[in-house]
Amino acid sequence: MQKFYIIFTFSVIWFCNVSFVKIADAKTTFKGGIITQTKNLKTATPKTREDLKFDLSTFDYSHLSKVIEKRDAIRFERRIGYGAPLNRVRLHINKTRKQAVDDVISDLKKYEDNIKWPLWTEKAIPTSFMEQGLRAQKTFCEDGAFLKSLKGVWLEKLSLSDTPQFERLTIFWLNHFSVNFDMYKQKHAFFQHLKFIRQNANKSYLGYLKGILKDPAMITYLNNEKSYAQNPNENLAREFLELFSLGQGHYYENDIKNLARHISGNSINFVTEEFKKYNYKTSTENYSAFGKKYKNDEDFFDILKKHPSFGEFIARKFYREYVELEDPSKEDLAYLVTYFRKFNFDIPEMVRATLYLKKFWDKKLSLIKSPLELFYGTARTLNYSGEDNDHVSLIDSMEESGQRLFNPPNIAGWPRGKEWLGGQKLEKRINLLKKNFINIPANNNNLEDKSLKDVSERPNTYEINLNNFFKNTSKNQLAVETIMLGYIPKDFSTKKYANIRVYFYNLQFLEKKWKGIELVFGTDKNTKKQYKELNRIIFYDGFSSPQIITNWQWSWFSDWRATRGISSSFPSGPKMERFYNQSKETQKLLYYLLLSLEHVLNKQKIFYTRLYENKDASLFLKERVQEVKRALKLDRDKVHTKLFSYPQNGYITSEKQKHNLFNCGIKRYGLNFFKIYQSKTFNKFFNFDKLNDFGVNISQLLIPDLNFNIKTENYIDLLKHEGYQLK
Repeated sequence: MQKFYIIFTFSVIWFCNVSFVKIADAKTTFKGGIITQTKNLKTATPKTREDLKFDLSTFDYSHLSKVIEKRDAIRFERRIGYGAPLNRVRLHINKTRKQAVDDVISDLKKYEDNIKWPLWTEKAIPTSFMEQGLRAQKTFCEDGAFLKSLKGVWLEKLSLSDTPQFERLTIFWLNHFSVNFDMYKQKHAFFQHLKFIRQNANKSYLGYLKGILKDPAMITYLNNEKSYAQNPNENLAREFLELFSLGQGHYYENDIKNLARHISGNSINFVTEEFKKYNYKTSTENYSAFGKKYKNDEDFFDILKKHPSFGEFIARKFYREYVELEDPSKEDLAYLVTYFRKFNFDIPEMVRATLYLKKFWDKKLSLIKSPLELFYGTARTLNYSGEDNDHVSLIDSMEESGQRLFNPPNIAGWPRGKEWLGGQKLEKRINLLKKNFINIPANNNNLEDKSLKDVSERPNTYEINLNNFFKNTSKNQLAVETIMLGYIPKDFSTKKYANIRVYFYNLQFLEKKWKGIELVFGTDKNTKKQYKELNRIIFYDGFSSPQIITNWQWSWFSDWRATRGISSSFPSGPKMERFYNQSKETQKLLYYLLLSLEHVLNKQKIFYTRLYENKDASLFLKERVQEVKRALKLDRDKVHTKLFSYPQNGYITSEKQKHNLFNCGIKRYGLNFFKIYQSKTFNKFFNFDKLNDFGVNISQLLIPDLNFNIKTENYIDLLKHEGYQLK
């Protein structure tokens, strides 16, 4: 017996030692709900860059004293904005180059963006959190139409702008911080991305860099919402260093890995699509970048801006945007970087330094127009967009030429320079120009005809009835706009963990509002284990707005969703502690959410046919609803909640049923699909007599750098010329 105890004791000691070693060697551990990183990866101090230093007092400004004449004014306007509208060209004539640049920068600094976004950006509640339910219920929310409305608003603003230098920067930064909408289709997050781009276009480059790490669209596009310190996703950190801030060759893998762990908690609320930082996903360890320690974002950006190469990457991009496709000379590059640093990377000052360069004024036809520049620049110059007087033909031509405004091909953005002309692209661009702009002088009698029907945005009947629905709901009655069902396992009666995912959209209860809630109702009775919860409820953090869970004690972490979850027996069962640990309000809300499924059960034959066809799942929900009624001592024959609309499933015949269908499309917010691309900017015809009054001919207006003598009526020959593709 004594020998047995000796062997047993030795085995326990050996097992504990092995376990301790494994824990000590692990890269991350969980402690108190916070992921802690046990090891900071060593980073290297970058080399100094004497080649990027320039004595600004030695810069030669003499070329900026030259007075601008008409052709130079046309060329200047084309490079700082889009096209050369005569009213804009007039602003630069007879000024010195420096005066013209300084005036452009002054206007840029003073500009406050007043773009009018579509009504849905304020009123609509996101639907992406219940995308699984929408697909399963064959309900479609016209995401593409919402995107078109954003595109129409953006391009209309670009077309009519009196500050085109701002619009040029918005496109530059939109391409720099490139996000493809179709990759994830979260329209509210994408709208916030567009708003972020426009709000910062004339402010600080450093501000952009700080904000992009909290940008919901970029976080989702680069999968950072799936990241946590134990298993960091490196996409956002890698692209931040490679494409947003430093460029290749100025950082090491350990810089990426450390940053990825530092920002691993940067995620979103999946209902609102807004930024949210999850502290329990973030490492508490201090990290290093470029050989220096940082513990927060402020420290990191202080280290970043002091990196010897910081500024070089963005200086090169600005040079290629405004001057020429070739790399800047060592002297010009050093001047730009030094100037940028002096003004703490203020964006208008970055533009000023670039326009001050002698090569900006000397280099001609050294840049290739993007499709957007080509077609919208022509439209702005001639104040003509096509016979339909809208954006349709311009957008179609732009996209046929390879530039889909909100869907760049990858994180690196659209093609650049000569890539726009490769293959058959040049021929296509020329043909599309001819097609769009061939009939400009056809009828000068209708020159100022800009008549458009009113396209103002008004809420429809659905929205009015919905407001009345909530208004006429009592305090203690749960009211839900709609309920969607996600995946329902066909083997519900035998599956080990049989779950039904349910999405509640737009709720009101106890004088509070929720935009959305996702819950899982299920059972684990088929596991046949002692620790089973039996009938249960599951919730994941980030899948409600506002938060419904008040106590996360005994929660667990889901690798699949990269967030914590909590489950409890529900509405009764052997393990109800986690449910009873929630606030009384949360308990009541969860009870009534389950009760609201009675509407689903009553209409399952018409609207929730998948549930109707799954008798076991349907019976399970029916039993749980009755269980809640017994627990709350409610009338079992009465429906105690309200539901406004049902998913668009199956064939609906009666008008009454049609009115009960969930509406999540653009008409709900006063948008007409056929009017999204209408424009109030362009004339139907261009009056060429204006050129005579201005003292320039059509050749000088369209290709000022080449001495053509082409008659006005032959303007198409200029648009077809290869030189018109350049600027």
